[in-house]
Amino acid sequence: MPGGSTTVVLIHGYTGSPAEMGLLADSLQHEGFGVECPLLAGHGTCLEDLMPVEPDQWLKQLEAVVDRLQHQGQSVVVGGLSLGAILALQVARRRPSIQGVITYSPPVISGDPRALIAPLLAKVLASVPRPADDFVDPTTAERIWTYNRWPSRCSVKVLELIADTRRHLAEVTKPLLVMASRLDRVITPRGVNRLRQQVSSPYVELQWLENSGHLITTDAEWRTVAAVTAEFIRRLGD
Repeated sequence: MPGGSTTVVLIHGYTGSPAEMGLLADSLQHEGFGVECPLLAGHGTCLEDLMPVEPDQWLKQLEAVVDRLQHQGQSVVVGGLSLGAILALQVARRRPSIQGVITYSPPVISGDPRALIAPLLAKVLASVPRPADDFVDPTTAERIWTYNRWPSRCSVKVLELIADTRRHLAEVTKPLLVMASRLDRVITPRGVNRLRQQVSSPYVELQWLENSGHLITTDAEWRTVAAVTAEFIRRLGD
């Protein structure tokens, strides 16, 4: 979606699709920003396509998007939901020339107890069920597209990526917006606080929501998410 001199790259979550960023993308474009919502490798087709994917494939894909936009003269803000938030932090490390970074529901420390035994599960199960949906607005399900299972091997790689991100939070030096819901059971407040405290950003804005599930970009408070996001990006240009 073309817009003004700033383009926001919005990254969807694990096993999800750009549909979960659609309402936010439309709202940001209405505010005058360009928006790109890449489909991550292994997503949007069938679960088997995701099983062999390595996180570095996603990072190279996103870096190519940022490089292209900057070559075109765009200021770039990178934001992501869940796994997309982790990828956004990694891109911020690798491309410090971006303008800012936004994390929606960042699983810096996972709230899923299966994370502790994921390597064992990967040895015996090709895939596991996704966590139960926690939508506050039941119509959220009509706005998203996702696989109904998580591939075990790839999930272990995602957890390794999250651990690497935790170790390198201090390398994130750009302004940071963190948004999360107190009802979310996929993430933990401890992880959100660790993110806020350990980055080297000149300023960090933390916005807690009170009435959303994990997919805050498309659940009951998505309009609040969009408004806070737009205001954060506008301040980056001040």
